[in-house]
Amino acid sequence: MRKLTPILLLSMGCASAQSLVQTVNSGSLVTASSSVSVGEIVVVPVNPIQSQSGLIGILTQNGQLEVAEFSPAPKVVAYPNPTTAGISFKTDLNLIGEKVSVFDQSGKLVLQRLIGGENNLDLTSLSSGIYLIQFENKKFNAFKIVKH
Repeated sequence: MRKLTPILLLSMGCASAQSLVQTVNSGSLVTASSSVSVGEIVVVPVNPIQSQSGLIGILTQNGQLEVAEFSPAPKVVAYPNPTTAGISFKTDLNLIGEKVSVFDQSGKLVLQRLIGGENNLDLTSLSSGIYLIQFENKKFNAFKIVKH
């Protein structure tokens, strides 16, 4: 009788834990078409026919993501900022013939020009506001200019 009592108590504890899992995760299933993310709690069904039985699992990732080679974007300086008429660009790269686009705050293209020999961009046709400058070649990060 002494040997039977711990086994009986242990099995009752397991049964109540299983019923708790069923209550917490009722109706949640991971199917073939499910999409889960790393760290998301999922229910893996013990019996696919019963939607309320399952085991709790957490999807983890063991690998590391890395960048093979880091190459920062070349730096371009636009001055003066803020401006009243136009801006000049200073960079180590040659900008002659590069296409530059100017967008307003709503994302509308308001100006598009090719950079000439002086690395200048005339903004006199634009009204006062904040504009986004983007080079077409994507070598440079986009940046903001304030026009008074």
